[in-house]
Amino acid sequence: MLVYISLGECPLQGTQIGLPMLLDQGSEEQFILLQEWIQDCDSNHAMCRSGNKELSRMPTRLVDVGHNLRLVDSVSIKPSKYVALSHCWGPLEQNQKFCTYKNTMGTLKQCIEFSELPPMFRDAITVTRGLGIEYIWIDSLCIIQDDENDWERESSKMEQVFSTAYCTLGASSATSSLQGFLVDRINRPCLQLQTKDGNRLYVCHTIDDFKRDVELGELNKRGWVLQERALSRRSIYYTSKQVYWECGNGVRCETLTYLINSKASFLGDANFPQFGVEYYRDGRQVLIQDLYERYSGLGFTKLTDRSVAILGLQERLCRAFKTRAAFGVFAAYFGRGILWRRQDERRMKCIAWPPGRHVPTWSWLSKAGAIKYMELKFEMIDWTKDFISPFNREGVLDKSQSSDLSTFRGYVRKLNISNLQMLVQIIFDLEQKFQVSDLRCVVIGKDKVDTNPENPKWHALVLSHNKYAHQKDVWERVGVASLRPDQVDNIGTWVDVV
Repeated sequence: MLVYISLGECPLQGTQIGLPMLLDQGSEEQFILLQEWIQDCDSNHAMCRSGNKELSRMPTRLVDVGHNLRLVDSVSIKPSKYVALSHCWGPLEQNQKFCTYKNTMGTLKQCIEFSELPPMFRDAITVTRGLGIEYIWIDSLCIIQDDENDWERESSKMEQVFSTAYCTLGASSATSSLQGFLVDRINRPCLQLQTKDGNRLYVCHTIDDFKRDVELGELNKRGWVLQERALSRRSIYYTSKQVYWECGNGVRCETLTYLINSKASFLGDANFPQFGVEYYRDGRQVLIQDLYERYSGLGFTKLTDRSVAILGLQERLCRAFKTRAAFGVFAAYFGRGILWRRQDERRMKCIAWPPGRHVPTWSWLSKAGAIKYMELKFEMIDWTKDFISPFNREGVLDKSQSSDLSTFRGYVRKLNISNLQMLVQIIFDLEQKFQVSDLRCVVIGKDKVDTNPENPKWHALVLSHNKYAHQKDVWERVGVASLRPDQVDNIGTWVDVV
């Protein structure tokens, strides 16, 4: 594809930019462009402003990028602007990681040697300085990596970290912290033309492709990044092709092109999920399902991060929809939220949780692998009384008490079939073998009679007895199914589903 770009005076202090030649990475001219984007956003985009009140919500720790590069406690400094870094850790050996540990924090608070930092961090600090901002938040430096309590506490504050940041730096094409992003780029070949009125034009291949460079880039394959992008008010993405700016007003390219993508804009919304609520007019639950289906297919270095790296996004959605949530399921849509299945023929894998952490089997966060929700049309399902949501159980008052929300009550029934070969409707989560006598089901929703009179279906969780439970009536999810009414026994019993 070819595009015509004219050469003229650029509003960067009168600098003449020889487009389509890109600016040198980390150059003064490039920082002028970034500052112009920020100033324009500050001045003209009311939806992107956070206000001075947000300065009081700084993260627990920041990196001071001044002459004495060091780690600081935010309580020891005045409220200040900071940049947040969104990046891929990558598959690093232990000796390749530059992190804050309990035995190194004291040293890092005294001084951080710039030359000892990995290229990713050096470039992020260079950009922060170039933007005239004093502090940056980098997860591996600002969270104590070998302190479980600190990691759990700080990782739960991601909504605050990224929504309060002055802007977010996204290293879109780097696969690990060992790769920098201020690297030399190959300029595009171009043809210069002279117009009749004396102006110069260039003809070259277009490189303005935000979807390819950012949305499908290495960074957005990482599980943590979905909420980092959604919660950030504005972001600067460094890709292998060019630099992009994203805020609530759209996307700007280093080539000075302005892009609008309405479908992707809800993740770039400075007040997420306001735009998404308007875009998904057919239901808030569709927005949640689309987000979580996307998230479920992303990768993690540590699979146990799967249940944590979505908490900031979940918190924001809870506030917007005035509901509660736990383990990736919302109180207002509990029945629909637990009727999920694996996305393809590949079976999911169980995540091994460390002592003290538990994610219930009915939550898709308990397993590794991409999911999709059952296609149940709105207003065509009658939700049964065969289950009691954990959000409705007596004594569950505090939304922060996730452990109290890990069990729901279900009315389990036997399956009226002679063998599993007769019941192809069951979609099992894991690679397990069962006998029919091993299984029970809890009917969650039924097709309304008038919507499917000839072939009504009952949509259910398929359960197996939890062999590790001390109590007899404790069951766990093993799959999901859409059954004929005659395939489900009339009589059942109430049990705990964990």
